[in-house]
Amino acid sequence: MKRELGYQGEQSLDYYYQFLNDDFLLMHDLRLRGINQTFFQIDTLILCPQFIGIIEVKNLAGSIRFENSASQMLRKLNDVVESLPNPLIQVRRQRLQLQHFFLNQNFPSIPIKTIVAFTNPTTIIETDHNPLPNSVIRAEALPEKLENFQTSSNKNSMTSDQLIKLAHFLCQSHLPDQPSVLQTYKLNYVDIRKGVDCPFCNRPFMTRTEKNGSLYCAHCFRFSKKAHLQALEEFSVIMDKSLTNKEAREFLLIESRHTAYRMLNEWSGMLKNS
Repeated sequence: MKRELGYQGEQSLDYYYQFLNDDFLLMHDLRLRGINQTFFQIDTLILCPQFIGIIEVKNLAGSIRFENSASQMLRKLNDVVESLPNPLIQVRRQRLQLQHFFLNQNFPSIPIKTIVAFTNPTTIIETDHNPLPNSVIRAEALPEKLENFQTSSNKNSMTSDQLIKLAHFLCQSHLPDQPSVLQTYKLNYVDIRKGVDCPFCNRPFMTRTEKNGSLYCAHCFRFSKKAHLQALEEFSVIMDKSLTNKEAREFLLIESRHTAYRMLNEWSGMLKNS
């Protein structure tokens, strides 16, 4: 439901985007690789020659209260008060991530503005201090806010050609969020069957022998030197990440760190050559 409400909020901004001048380019749901190989996602990224704008969209009902002293945002709905993630902190973190991304790509310094836009027209927005944070607005104020940013800028940070190139580069750098196999099928790590399946009869639990380091199937009595590679590949897809030595040992049902290291290196080499 929260994801659906967020999508509706982003859609409701489409009406106001049409009032922007032709200098602005819009990118939605941009997901990039950030600090320490983590990912960050931006609801809407606005590009123009003078600046880049990060827009965090909030479609929340009820009364919203920003408490500066505690750096928190409270919502009161149906007489229930709850603390929600503070979008002001969120957009500041996104700005830091985007600055780091540009720095890694050797882009020149570009001013980055942040906006938190509330799209539900019935929402009441309050604060424990005056005035309301400058970056918090209602959706209908978005075009004016962006054009004020534009006119108050002293100079352009990018030419039109540079703007187009940046937009293309960001599109190419976008990494869609794909749920892992475990998330898709609502499984846990303990649900994964360990061991290597036989590539000949598809039966489980091949065992490693001293015979040239091969894996042996007790069902069809055949040997394989490569069955562990397919098992590691499937396990990596399920886990949706690179594998540690400990994880490989647990999954392959082997005890030797050196054997696991050799198998992981062999698998890594196979991936590079594929």
